[in-house]
Amino acid sequence: MTTARRRHARADAKPSTAFTSATLAILAFLSAASGAPPDPTPAPGPTVAASHSLFSYEEKTPTGPDKWASLDTDWAICRDGKEQSPIDISKVEAKQDMGPLEHTYNAGACTMQNRGHDFILKWKDGNGKLTVEKKDYALQQVHWHVPSEHTGNGTRCASMPKMGPYFKRLAGKDNEDEDVKEPVDPSHWVDETSGYYRYEGSLTTPPCTEGVIWTIMSKVKHVTEEQIKLLDGVSEIPEENDRPAQKINDRVVRYYERESAKSGMEKKT
Repeated sequence: MTTARRRHARADAKPSTAFTSATLAILAFLSAASGAPPDPTPAPGPTVAASHSLFSYEEKTPTGPDKWASLDTDWAICRDGKEQSPIDISKVEAKQDMGPLEHTYNAGACTMQNRGHDFILKWKDGNGKLTVEKKDYALQQVHWHVPSEHTGNGTRCASMPKMGPYFKRLAGKDNEDEDVKEPVDPSHWVDETSGYYRYEGSLTTPPCTEGVIWTIMSKVKHVTEEQIKLLDGVSEIPEENDRPAQKINDRVVRYYERESAKSGMEKKT
């Protein structure tokens, strides 16, 4: 397999009221809630996260999540915001009028990068679109968290599509990337039989910008211990890369259940 590696410069200093642990999300989409144009172009401001070299996920440290707001004046919302992410999903409101997810994802050329805290897969020219509340958002990247950031009744899991060979080659290589030879089709990661949860939140890394719409798949898939270890290899000293759950405050988590899923449940009863 032909590959190309580069070194990146671091930046300067069920739908009632219950969400069961059996329906833990494995895939989440985030979209900027404001200022999005009608065509599938990258969303502005809210999708721009700070360099991972400027903060950490280790709690009770000078750069950990509880200190993010003090690291930069532009990050104050990490502490003061009322719609922060991730959250623990424990109660939902059924909203069948949201309808099934509409997307046009397809196979496309991309690059895998080790950002020090996580692996990120980036499509070179974007990849299709996801329609959220009648607005189109282009897919730019996918990245992985161990364990998951969003939780269901306090339970976390992890998710990982089949990108293991790239995780192995980039293990411990902070800020290096590698071209993925074969086109990657993200539509395979969207389970068409799954329902989803949606709520208004924020980026889960500084600057913690709010105005982000989260769409979280509800159907469970499983990963092996070996796959989790591949994700841990992102750095020489493995560390979790999930922000602690934030207060939900007065937000409502909406839930859409596929008709096929409801029919299957009815047949079993």
